[in-house]
Amino acid sequence: MATILFYFVEMMSRVVANKLLEAGIEVVLAVDVDMMDKDDDTQHLPYAAENELVMVTQDRPFAGRTSKCSDHVGLICWVGEKNDFGSQINRLQDFANTYESEAVVGQVFWLK
Repeated sequence: MATILFYFVEMMSRVVANKLLEAGIEVVLAVDVDMMDKDDDTQHLPYAAENELVMVTQDRPFAGRTSKCSDHVGLICWVGEKNDFGSQINRLQDFANTYESEAVVGQVFWLK
């Protein structure tokens, strides 16, 4: 049983990451690992896969492309209100408490 670990690209909020961290859920932020302004397909997704992190984004076109491949650890696309941090925290916390990392490999989840 492996715990879900999240990788937030730069469009995701540090406020949300900090609340998840306070709840004991590991979150790596792109800005903290020198991954700002990188390409989703060729840089962010491979970084997440190499580090066994479930990528979290709000980029719907990218998530749509990713749903056609399975060479990743898992991807969550937030499709709710961009600044609805409370919902993001609740849904991501529920996700981390519901799934094990093995169960999400190669899948794309649309949360709101």
